[in-house]
Amino acid sequence: MYFKDRVDAGKKLAEKLRSFTERQDVTLFAVPRGGIVVAKVIADQLKLPLDIVLAKKIGAPFNREFAIAAVDINGDIVLNTEYVEYFSMKKEYIEHQKKRVLNSLKQQLIKYRGKLEYESLESKIAIIVDDGIATGATTKACIRFLSKLNPKHIYIATPVIAPSTLKEFEKECDGIFYLISREPFYAVGQFYVDFSEVSEDSIKKLLS
Repeated sequence: MYFKDRVDAGKKLAEKLRSFTERQDVTLFAVPRGGIVVAKVIADQLKLPLDIVLAKKIGAPFNREFAIAAVDINGDIVLNTEYVEYFSMKKEYIEHQKKRVLNSLKQQLIKYRGKLEYESLESKIAIIVDDGIATGATTKACIRFLSKLNPKHIYIATPVIAPSTLKEFEKECDGIFYLISREPFYAVGQFYVDFSEVSEDSIKKLLS
């Protein structure tokens, strides 16, 4: 299976989430940027409220796209321990990168949702939506951030997830809705015909 684009992926993923249709206690939390496109399709089809949850990855020095950790808007770090140990990453490097990304993280969240503050999720269900999950560091940071808002359940919904990450995440959340998880897995983009970057203008239109 391949997806034409993120809209196609969102339509297919919505079918997996039909049981949540029009549920008053459910909120979708999109992970920018690509996750917003997928989540918007699901929100429209299932008539669910849409919000945003944001964390930024800390990349390895040799490859900034390779996530060794992630930071949420509170400055809490989630380490991808396996890779931190494998590449012998120093604590000083991670702390320096955290300071670098934290300010831009907050600015981005205000731009997307207008405020930093979140309401309590007590007695509610949070579904984190992304366009794909590779190492899972960013998603894990989003899970841990939302868990502090005391939701009843946290689920993950994604069109594609790396098999090793899927196995790890079974103990990180209450359930995972996905369409593809197979080897060989090199990158999320390999499962999309069109995986072009999502522009700021597109995000504004989707969220307006």
